[in-house]
Amino acid sequence: MKLPKLLFGVATADHQAEAFDPDLPDFRDEWERLTGQTPREKATDFWNRYPEDINLARDLGCKIFRFSIAWSRVEPEPGRFDSAALEHYRQVASTIREARMLPLVTLHHFTWPIHVQERGGMTAQNFPTWYRAYVERVAEAIGDLVPYWITFNEPNLLIYGYVKPWWQETYLVPPGGGPEIPLSTQLDRAAQLIRNIFVSHRLARETIRKKNPEAKVGANPFMLGLPSALQWFIDFLATRTRSKKQFHQRSRLVAEPPVPPLTSVDLVIAQFAPTQERAAKVAFSRSYDESTERLVVKKGSGFTELADLNGHRVGYVRGSVSNRTLARVAPNSLPRPFATHHNGLEALEAGWIDGFIADEVRIAHVGLLPSLEMLADTLEQRKCAAAVPRGSPDLLNLVNAVVTGNLPAATTVHGRSIEAIRRRGHLRVGVTFDPNAELPERLKKEIEIAEQVGERIFGQRGFVQFELLRMDQRVNSLRSWLHFFEPVLRAASVVGTILNSNWWHLGMAGKLPELFCPKDCVGQQDFVGLDYYWGIDSVELHRMHQLIDASMSRFDDAPVDSPGLLRALSRLHRWFPDKEILIIENGCIEKADNLTREEYLRAHIREVTRARATGIPVAGYICWSITSNREWGLAFGPGSDFGLYYIDLDNDPQLTRVLTDSAKMYQRVIREESEGEELEARS
Repeated sequence: MKLPKLLFGVATADHQAEAFDPDLPDFRDEWERLTGQTPREKATDFWNRYPEDINLARDLGCKIFRFSIAWSRVEPEPGRFDSAALEHYRQVASTIREARMLPLVTLHHFTWPIHVQERGGMTAQNFPTWYRAYVERVAEAIGDLVPYWITFNEPNLLIYGYVKPWWQETYLVPPGGGPEIPLSTQLDRAAQLIRNIFVSHRLARETIRKKNPEAKVGANPFMLGLPSALQWFIDFLATRTRSKKQFHQRSRLVAEPPVPPLTSVDLVIAQFAPTQERAAKVAFSRSYDESTERLVVKKGSGFTELADLNGHRVGYVRGSVSNRTLARVAPNSLPRPFATHHNGLEALEAGWIDGFIADEVRIAHVGLLPSLEMLADTLEQRKCAAAVPRGSPDLLNLVNAVVTGNLPAATTVHGRSIEAIRRRGHLRVGVTFDPNAELPERLKKEIEIAEQVGERIFGQRGFVQFELLRMDQRVNSLRSWLHFFEPVLRAASVVGTILNSNWWHLGMAGKLPELFCPKDCVGQQDFVGLDYYWGIDSVELHRMHQLIDASMSRFDDAPVDSPGLLRALSRLHRWFPDKEILIIENGCIEKADNLTREEYLRAHIREVTRARATGIPVAGYICWSITSNREWGLAFGPGSDFGLYYIDLDNDPQLTRVLTDSAKMYQRVIREESEGEELEARS
C-alpha cells in the first residue's frame, strides 16, 4: 500500500485532565476514593482550558490531537443524555480543526459512569447495548468533525480490574473484587470482558461509520516490547486456548503462583509499618491503625528531644524502623538494637543507653519504671497494616475486607490459601505480644482483626492459633525458601496466559477462538492502533521483572527498548498488510533506564522512521502527553509525569503550563521530519 503521510500529535484524557465535578463523578473517582489513591481534584482543568492546550499543540507543529469523552458527563443517568456536555465536546473538536489539526476521539478511556457499574459494569450482558447507545449520541453530536476514533483505550489492561496478579497488593484498574469472589468467577468475568469489548467495539464502529462512512475506527492495546520468540510463544498459547477450562488452567497462573508459599504463619498483625523494602517481600493489607513513635529517657537526664542525643547511645527494637528516625533526627547518635522493648527499657534503666525509641502503645504495654519518662513530642507517625505471604491474594482480600468492614459476616470466602488453612484446621497468626495478657485497646484491636479473619474462614471463632514473634522475625515468618524462585515464578505467570497476549490484535486478525472474539467482530477496524512504552531485548529475569512492574504502573525502574517498537510494528504489518498503523501513545517520565525524555522520544521516533523506510505504513505518532496530568491515582512527581509541558499539579493554583526541553525537542523533530517529507515529495 502507498505510504501515508506521517501525522505527529499529542494526547490527553478526560479523567486525567478534566477537573473533578462532584455532581458528575465517574467510576474511577469512586475507585480512587475507595482504594485511597491520589484523587484527580482539578487535574489540569482541561475542561475549561482546552483552547490553551490545543494552541500549545499547534505551536509544536502537531497535526493530530487526541482527547477523550467523559461518558459520565454525557450520560449522567441511564438513558438521559446531556446536550450541553455534547456541545462542549463539539466545541473541543471544532477548536482542534480550527488549529489545523485532526481530532482523534477516545470514547472509553479507562472509566465509565457509576450507574453503568451499578447495573453490572463492563461484564454485564447488556453492556454492549448501553455502550452503543452512548456512542450513538456522541457520533450524532461530533461525528462529522472527527476522522479518527478509539473505542477502548488499552483494552487488554482492563482485564486487570477482574484478575489481580498474585504479586500485586491491589487490582491495577477498576472495578476490582472482594474475597467473596472465587478465582473461577474472576476468570469467567475476564473472559466475558474480552468478549464484551469485541462486541461493543463492533457495534460502536457500525454506529460511527453510519454517521460518517469515511471515519476510521480502532483501538490501542498496550504492547510490551518482548523478544520475538517469547512474544510468538505467548500469542501461540492464546490461539490454542479453545475452552473455558483451558482458559482457567492457564490464566490462574497470573492470580496464584504455580507453587503455594510455605510459611510458618499465615498472617502477621503486629504494628507492622509497610515500607518499600518490606513490600518487596510480603503483601500488606490496608492500614488499620497508626503507630506513634516517642522517646524514653531517664528522669533528670536533661534530654528534652531526640536531637539532644547526637553522640549518645540510643536504643531501638531490632526489626522496627525506628533506626530510620534516628538517622533522620539524630544522625550522629550511636544506635543500639535490642531484641524486645523490655530489653531496651531495662538497658536504659541500667544506664547502658541514654535513650530508647519505640511505639508509645508498646512502651505503655511493657510499662515504664519510675525512673523513666516518655517525652511528649511525637517523633514519627506510621501507618500499620497486617501482612500475608506474597502469592496469597484470596487471604489478602479477606484481611482487607475485615480491616475496612466491607464483608458481611455470613459471606463464604474461597481461594487456594484459604482452603489450605481450612484443611489444617486453624489460622496461624504472628503477633509480638502475649495475646492472653492484659492489653491496651489498640493491641486488642489486632487480636480482634485476627479473630474476625478466622471467623470468616471457619464460620465461627476459636480457630486462631497465635504465634509469638520477635519484631525482627515478622518478615521472615511470611517467607519460605521458595522466595528464591519468585523471579522465575513471576516470569512464568506472565508468559503462560492469554491475559498477557496481544489478544486484541489476535482477535482482529481472526486468530483468537470464538469463545473470546465472535466471527462478526473479526477485522472490524480501519487502522491498527497500539501504545508502546517499555520493552526488553532479551529474556533476563531482572529485566523481565522491571517490565512486569512497569506494566503495573511502577515506572521508576522501567526498561526501555526502542527497537522493540520496530519489532511490534513489523509484526502488526505482517498481520494486517493492508491497514495503516497509528502509534496512539508513546512517551516517557522525566527519566527512564538512564534516558531523559528527550533521548527516549528521539530513539523511538527514529524507529518509526526506520519502519516507514521499510514500507511499514505508520500514519501517526502521538506523544503522551501534551501536559503533566493525573496518572491514574499515582502521586504526582517525576516518576509519573509524562508531560511535554510541565504543570505543578499539587502546588500551583494557576496550573501554569511550562515549556520543557522535551517539548522543544519534539517541536524540532516534527519540523525536521516534515521538511524531509516535503523534500521527498518534490524529488
